[in-house]
Amino acid sequence: MQAFLVVLPIFIMVGIGWGLHCSGLLSERTLREDNVILYWFAMPAILLQGILGADMEVVGDAGFVAAVCLPYFVTTYIVWATCHKGEPDNRRFAVLSMSAARGNHFFVGIPVIHLAMGPSGVAVGTIILAVSIFIMQVVSIGSGQFAMFGSPSWASLRATLFQLFFKTPPFMACLVGLTLAATGYSMPNWLAATVRILADISTGMALISLGGRLKMRDMVHALSVWKIAAFKLVVHPVIAWLIFTLFRLPTEMVQAGVILSAMPVAVNTAIIAQEVGMDTDYCGMGIAVTTVLSTLSLPIWIRALGLAQ
Repeated sequence: MQAFLVVLPIFIMVGIGWGLHCSGLLSERTLREDNVILYWFAMPAILLQGILGADMEVVGDAGFVAAVCLPYFVTTYIVWATCHKGEPDNRRFAVLSMSAARGNHFFVGIPVIHLAMGPSGVAVGTIILAVSIFIMQVVSIGSGQFAMFGSPSWASLRATLFQLFFKTPPFMACLVGLTLAATGYSMPNWLAATVRILADISTGMALISLGGRLKMRDMVHALSVWKIAAFKLVVHPVIAWLIFTLFRLPTEMVQAGVILSAMPVAVNTAIIAQEVGMDTDYCGMGIAVTTVLSTLSLPIWIRALGLAQ
């Protein structure tokens, strides 16, 4: 019960966002404008704050880097090994391949870690994201493109990586944070306070925004996306836990890393699916279904990890 209560505030906030949008009190324009604040300011602030407050010794550890990156490769390989021949529609299989390990780390993952583990967990989680997010992007998008076209589109990958490095503020904040931490930089009090204020507004805004974007009508087709739900909410976190344990990562890193791995499918997966020509309806259903089902799966993971009774 305690594990469910840990994540209950998360989904209450998502529900509030959904209700506000359905009632017309939260318009599409407001959602877009809120997303600008979140994407360009609040989320980068919480990541920067977390990285600068973390233990940076692990970043140079090859075992740590391998451990947090390998789950993306292994999960994607298992998807191909078990589902490729059984899925005649390559547009749907491309969505499955891309979604299986592509989680909503920023809008749901960091808030859940904050509630379950506190600031120290956020610091660990941001380090894991800073080190592994590049690999996640390359593996998930490259795998989806390979499923669609028989080979990755290098031009598309280059465009995606350019977008990641120069037009994705959360990732840019990770790079800046790692660079500053490596040099031993300490923010002056006025700047640290500003970053803290921005970070504090991120959780509530992110969850309300996520709720406002949920298309609950997609839930009527939940069974059609059972493979996405199984891989994203069960298989991927199991693989991550096994690999983290194999590499003997500290308990707090295992806990934060598994929680991040257990996140529902990232909302921006639908944008990529549309750009590449994948089955966008199938992708949208996967995002909605995994988000709703994570209300059940996340408490199980939190309890299994020993973070609640």
